[in-house]
Amino acid sequence: MTERDLERVASDYNRDGFAILPAYLNGSQLSALRGRAVPLARKLLEDNGGKGRFPNLFKSLQRYDEWFDEQLREGCHVPLINHLMDGDAVGVSAAWFDRPKGEMSGIEPHIDAVGENASANSGATIWFALDPVDLGNGCVHYLKGSHKKNYHGETWVAGVNKEAEDAFAAQLNPGDAVVHSAHTVHWSGGNFTGLPRQAISYFYLSRSVYHSYQKKRKQK
Repeated sequence: MTERDLERVASDYNRDGFAILPAYLNGSQLSALRGRAVPLARKLLEDNGGKGRFPNLFKSLQRYDEWFDEQLREGCHVPLINHLMDGDAVGVSAAWFDRPKGEMSGIEPHIDAVGENASANSGATIWFALDPVDLGNGCVHYLKGSHKKNYHGETWVAGVNKEAEDAFAAQLNPGDAVVHSAHTVHWSGGNFTGLPRQAISYFYLSRSVYHSYQKKRKQK
């Protein structure tokens, strides 16, 4: 990305809590991502047997394939994440998101940040579309400016007006991406089409939040 592109993305991100990145991956990068993600997701789904609240969502892919660990640390998006997080990003998880055809339930409004002291700069997620994503098959929706509010340590955010003027539907083409603050309220709908909706995301936390998060996990 050029310096001008970086500044445009940063401006959108700081104002709205997210930014759209059209054609962020080229053809070979998209093919490589699909080639690693789809077979791994199929294996994990077979092993999992469709259990759990979100049976088509798999986190920490880097534990199963070192390629995703490399992408977390050195992927083409990492300079952008560091730019948005003032060089303070620590890779936490690569995740697979699938909304198979006929899966009518989506994911309710929530934020990704963890801890009571989480803020707009606590973390960031970049989400890559592997398929065309639109209103019909469950695109991600964002509430503009919601990253500036305090959610008091809550993950799920109640009372969100999904039809509000500030609600935005991130409709993407394969290879497009959207990057959002870990403190931005977002949700997704069901898949009412016969088309797939597959995606990969990379999640980052600031160093201070990451170390606090790891410490709490060890205490449990």
